[in-house]
Amino acid sequence: MNLKTQSAHEMTANEVLSADLFKPQPANSSEAELLSRPVVGYWKDAIIRLMKNKIATISLALIALVAVVGIFGPFFFPKVEDGTDFQNAQNMNFINQSPTLGEKLLVTEDSPQAPEDLVMSPFNSNAPLLKPDELKAPANFEVAGLATVNGVTLKWAPQEGVTGYQIYRTVLGTDAIDLKNVETEAALRGVQVGTITNPAQHSYTDGSGLNPAEKYIYSIVSFVADPNTQEESISLQAAVLQTGLVQTIALADAQAISKNATVGGTIRGHAHFFGTDALGRDIFARMIYGTRIDFFLALLVPTVSLLIGLCYGAISGLMGGKVDMYLMRVVEILDTLPELLLLILIQVALGKGVSSLVIALCAFSWTGYARVLRGEVLRLREIEFVHASRLLGAPLMSIVFRHVAPNLLGVIIVMWSAQIPRIITSEAFLSLFGLGVEAPMATW
Repeated sequence: MNLKTQSAHEMTANEVLSADLFKPQPANSSEAELLSRPVVGYWKDAIIRLMKNKIATISLALIALVAVVGIFGPFFFPKVEDGTDFQNAQNMNFINQSPTLGEKLLVTEDSPQAPEDLVMSPFNSNAPLLKPDELKAPANFEVAGLATVNGVTLKWAPQEGVTGYQIYRTVLGTDAIDLKNVETEAALRGVQVGTITNPAQHSYTDGSGLNPAEKYIYSIVSFVADPNTQEESISLQAAVLQTGLVQTIALADAQAISKNATVGGTIRGHAHFFGTDALGRDIFARMIYGTRIDFFLALLVPTVSLLIGLCYGAISGLMGGKVDMYLMRVVEILDTLPELLLLILIQVALGKGVSSLVIALCAFSWTGYARVLRGEVLRLREIEFVHASRLLGAPLMSIVFRHVAPNLLGVIIVMWSAQIPRIITSEAFLSLFGLGVEAPMATW
């Protein structure tokens, strides 16, 4: 190191460590009690530490957001014409729908009538029956009008010399239809949705089990039945068409969205961000509403279990002796019992409902608190302030909640928060067996 560098270091050290710093402070100086930094309280210090932990801050914000949406979200749900809550409103026209932001819907009458079957007149019904090798698929096979979720009307040109027609339906994307030999490959034609025994009839409406999310392939064949044996022979070729479905909405439901809705017009329906279930109910709305019940259980059950376990464990630890021994034996017996089986038995005995669910979940979830808190109390009871409270004649529960519980706050918070996901999982398990909340209430 050269002389210039050494001199610079010495100057810096002299500036930082000046001689004034090493002078003794006068005993009567007013600066002796001067605070070097502002006083930070317990809760303010906890908040400062929380804000420094980014992951914890983000997690707290997400939990708060879910709680706010669950509490206040249902107040902003759309209104249903018959007064049913939106999350429970069923619509068979929107069953198993994929997520959507609101599609255009065709407005129909509240109780649409199925179209009448078309029958050709005049028609020669006495024409001689065709031979099996003379059978052909009906011509001009097409959809009449709009194919909606309420029904698909098919029409074709009637044939003379046949006994009737068979109509099949399959979902687009499944096994293809074999047009060359449908007799030996009958399974490929899909589900038989109709058999028509009047050869003069040339229309049919299919309205069973239609899913608006699917596209369908319809096929039609003609057949003759032997007058003696009634054995049926079908045409070796089928007429085929493919169609999607137009989603509809009843006039009453449409007018609940827009008062200007009229039959035959279109209207943009409600958005279903997560789609709909098998009853046409909005899954996103049911999840938001289910947040209320799950958060209620997740906060109430651990809190009740904590209070029971705190009192039980604190009394056991403070009393000691035979009282401690007997109380801990009770906890050990309860811990050996199969918890899920007992949860099911309690639910069966009390019946379904939120109140019985709370009782069932609280019945055995306090034992863990009691065991851990009893050990902490055994440590704290030998500290001076607990002895001082006893000598002054403080009641046992006053010692528990005024002196013991505040010193166990860290352990309590960790155990309380760790029990929340277990409570939600237990509720979901009971709901799987039909022992959760009663329908149509929703939970996670």
